[in-house]
Amino acid sequence: MRIEEYSPRWQAKVSALADRVLGTGFFESPAQIQRDVASCVFVVIDKQDEVAGFVRGRVLPKGGLGDFLEYRLPEIPEDLHQADAEGALGVVQTVVVSPEHQGKGLGTKLLQIVHDKVIGRGADKLIVTFKRGSRDAHVDRLMEKLGFAFWLKLETYWRRRCDLGEFACVDRGETCNCEAVFYRKKVF
Repeated sequence: MRIEEYSPRWQAKVSALADRVLGTGFFESPAQIQRDVASCVFVVIDKQDEVAGFVRGRVLPKGGLGDFLEYRLPEIPEDLHQADAEGALGVVQTVVVSPEHQGKGLGTKLLQIVHDKVIGRGADKLIVTFKRGSRDAHVDRLMEKLGFAFWLKLETYWRRRCDLGEFACVDRGETCNCEAVFYRKKVF
């Protein structure tokens, strides 16, 4: 297996993996995979030239946290608010490993690579989001090992899109039962 920076040649395979692991329509359009030049996206490629996993991260633009969180929080902790105001807040917004390759350390490697890349681009605080449904990825220990602490849980993060049928979560029952779990880390 090898890890490399994302390029459009992997677009269809990344979209297909996201649909399979996270739910159909996770990316509203393929352009969302790497929507801007500030994004850093890495893929894991297996021996059959298939995408076994991917990660997306970026440094938010100054004042971008509210938009990133869809203005769902009435209060942001002061250190994150300050990093956001300075344009020094990094986010790791998607980490996906195919079920066949989970438990082999690929998610950890992807997180470490994007962590270092986002810090190298100027982030001094980081937040990481995970979609948690009935098939929980048990990431709490991993995040603690990487120096992150639990921050918050948003139970309705994807519900609007899911309920409108824009996104069909793999964990959906009669209603959306996913939640977003956020971890945070002070780098400097």
